Amino acid sequence: MRSPKTGLLMLSLAGILLAGSALTAAAQLSPSQPDPLARMREAAGAQACSTDDSSACAAAAPKIISSALGASPLAENLRRLTDEIGGRVTGSPAMARAVAWGVAGFRDAGVDEVHTEKFTVPVTWSEGNSRIDILSSAPFAVHMVSVAWSPATPAGGIEADVVDAGMGNEDDFARLRSPARGAILLVHSDVLRTLDGLLAEYMQAPAVISRASAAGARAILWMSTRDEMLLYRHLTNMDGSLEKLPQAIVAREDAERLARNLAAGNKVRVRLELPNKIGGPAEQENVVAEIRGREKPDEFVVLGAHLDSWELGTGALDNGCNAALVIEAARDIHLTGLRPRRSIRFILFSGEEQGMLGSHAYTMAHRAELDRALAAIIFDEGSGRVTGFSLGGRHEIEPGIHESLEPLASWGINKDTYDAFLGTDNLDFLLEGIPNLVANQEEANYIPNYHASSDTYDKVNLVNLKLNTAVAALLAFSVAEHSAPLGHRLSRAEIAALLQQTGLDAQMKTADIWRSWEGGQRGRQP
Repeated sequence: MRSPKTGLLMLSLAGILLAGSALTAAAQLSPSQPDPLARMREAAGAQACSTDDSSACAAAAPKIISSALGASPLAENLRRLTDEIGGRVTGSPAMARAVAWGVAGFRDAGVDEVHTEKFTVPVTWSEGNSRIDILSSAPFAVHMVSVAWSPATPAGGIEADVVDAGMGNEDDFARLRSPARGAILLVHSDVLRTLDGLLAEYMQAPAVISRASAAGARAILWMSTRDEMLLYRHLTNMDGSLEKLPQAIVAREDAERLARNLAAGNKVRVRLELPNKIGGPAEQENVVAEIRGREKPDEFVVLGAHLDSWELGTGALDNGCNAALVIEAARDIHLTGLRPRRSIRFILFSGEEQGMLGSHAYTMAHRAELDRALAAIIFDEGSGRVTGFSLGGRHEIEPGIHESLEPLASWGINKDTYDAFLGTDNLDFLLEGIPNLVANQEEANYIPNYHASSDTYDKVNLVNLKLNTAVAALLAFSVAEHSAPLGHRLSRAEIAALLQQTGLDAQMKTADIWRSWEGGQRGRQP
């Protein structure tokens, strides 16, 4: 809700888009290059905030924006995380180095306090020397990787016939040309184009795995959803447990060649070796930093992103750029010299890729103080420009968000959605009844590189990342500064109604999270 008393920063959206196109996606500016953000930074002198808030917000806004759009260690922090540490699988030595990176980054940002919080993951995993050898006539090289958290095959691998299972739905299983028992199933896919397609990919997998297991299949080969031999890493469950069957992702072109051979009536027999290394329960860490509020330090806003990633690439878009954003947002707020009314907690979560394990652990460990949590703001969609926020079904929090972002009104950050979904670290805050916001971002190049070997530093748009940092820092400061919360904490009954209204209950049932909600292991207690 806009106020006629609120000034605007005259930052042209057209100018932003022009600036974004003036640079290559991840080119850093040299001293001789024009600064595409200079005009926006110079314009950050107007004051704007909610009319019922103190002058702290109005004074902080231009300083936050100027710092975010100016010279900063953001790009170098991201380079160290991606190029030097690389992919960061939960439970791996690289993840431990990433935690140390996060602690050092927050200390350099000037926060009041930073620490790590331990939790336990049920299984650790790493890939061995995965391979498929075609044993029947007309062999060819097959490019593939293990599905994450897939069990290892027995020593020497699995030797079996490949059976084409189509898309793996009930009708496909009913029409199998050869018995599934004892076979390795080839499951087809559509080419991934959108975030909706990605959600469908995740939602499809559990039922296919259940059918394959019930039919007596020994393993599953998933056709890659990407063209041009691109391989990626997925997990198909949401609780961090080991998968039911050995599974691999096969390069799309190779999988289609296998399918053509089978369609021509040729027998395809293979040996599949997945010598994955499986470990028992292990401690992991979230990185938690805080800038304490001046009046109500026990009340807080969370600004978070996940730090872990898959390791075929270096986890730049998912989600290194936003981990760096959270640290930079803390720095930009610190540099104002001002404190919001309430505290801001900046959190880098571990274990997100295994089912939001770190954020679940955080809400469990801090359950006694969640009545004092005003909001959880999460970034997890690469470096595409922020267009608004997904509000988790909470229409009533939208006016406060628009007031918070009033200084950036001309940026067009108003395309909010009211959907609720699982798949990132807002879920457990939502299940605890806390207002939660997930940044809606332009897809840009996020989907083609999602979890893939191509997810590297050069794919990050640093101009957009700076703009998004300004959004994140200003929003977190303003929500913490507001005289009144964005919305109340929902009761368990209200949360249950929201799950049904948004359809999140169906997603949770498909992903086998519903039982933990019903049993009280997850979500607000009655």
